Amino acid sequence: MNPHNMIDEHPVAYTGRSDAGSDAAATHPPAPNILIVDDTPANLMLLVEMLSRRGYRTQTMVSGKQALQAARAAAPDLILLDITMPEMTGYEVCGILKADAALKDIPVIFISALSQTSDKLHAFRAGGVDYVTKPFQFEEVYARVETHLRIRSLQRQLAAQNENLERMVAERTRDLSNAYARMRELGRLKNDFLSMISHEIRTPANGFLGVGTLILDLCPASEERSQYAGILKQSGLRLRNLIEDAGMISDMENLTMKTMAAISFPELLAEVSAALPDLRISMAQSPGLELFPLNGYHPLLMRAMESVILLATCFSRDKHRVKLTAKVEESVLRVHIELDALSLSSEQAAGFFGLESQVRSVSVAQSLGLAPVVAYQILSALGGACNWSKRRVMPAAWS
Repeated sequence: MNPHNMIDEHPVAYTGRSDAGSDAAATHPPAPNILIVDDTPANLMLLVEMLSRRGYRTQTMVSGKQALQAARAAAPDLILLDITMPEMTGYEVCGILKADAALKDIPVIFISALSQTSDKLHAFRAGGVDYVTKPFQFEEVYARVETHLRIRSLQRQLAAQNENLERMVAERTRDLSNAYARMRELGRLKNDFLSMISHEIRTPANGFLGVGTLILDLCPASEERSQYAGILKQSGLRLRNLIEDAGMISDMENLTMKTMAAISFPELLAEVSAALPDLRISMAQSPGLELFPLNGYHPLLMRAMESVILLATCFSRDKHRVKLTAKVEESVLRVHIELDALSLSSEQAAGFFGLESQVRSVSVAQSLGLAPVVAYQILSALGGACNWSKRRVMPAAWS
């Protein structure tokens, strides 16, 4: 056996058994490999003999240069490193190891006759994980070797788990990205369909309404004719509003990209009141409300607020009066509209503003058509929200 380059020729499994066969090798991981660096052959032989008995594989080098070459050729699981060596000290060897990305995580235990506190501090600053003074007791060496190999094993497991987690996150992110792309495509197709329907239905709708008006004009004047004329007029208005709403929903993204203009909520409410002369709209407001700007495409703000107020009348006993409370809280405008005839359950309210909502189409707000959906989407597109609350008021909020 050459003490200057000793390798245990019969490594065994980590359990310490010396008769491990091929079956054991297949079920147990290879024994940890320990690189021992010392320029004193007697120390190398002693450590090799002690560690081999415990089932470790060992490799020895008598200089720092040889140790670095060996570590780069096949990284060991742990290094036992002497400090005082010719040409290159253990401190220098450890510093080079820690500067190498491929070797920096190998635990280094210094074994040296130097016992001053300053020597130990120097070793730890160089990157060592532990320090054993000579003459050493094998049980101490073994305990520290065992501890740091266990720590290294746990670090590797953690790194593997983190790598696996990163892979899973990457896969999940990719799946979510693909799902989002599909949703965007489905949304685009739905908007294109709404736009097409909105455009194509205008001509036949105008034809039906026109023919209906001509037929009524041919009928002699009577109370029944006046009743039918009123129904036709109301139905025509609702149909045209429905067509306009479908077109607006399909083009919502483009509409919200138009020029933004700032307006205060009191100014917006005054314009809405003028557009709805049959309603008496009153508001209790907090100080500073005039100074809070609403930024958005003005026609959209008007349309949203008009629809919200008309929706409120559908769930109020007094169909001609609407009461609002408006205040700014933490840079958010909160508008509450009092309702005293809200007949929706929590489940019904949750899906009320959905485009396909069956609840809305059979509720007292059915005459508004898609107007509530339009208002909801406008507020959402402008960074706000519109929903029902348990206090039987309908809050809207803009940030």
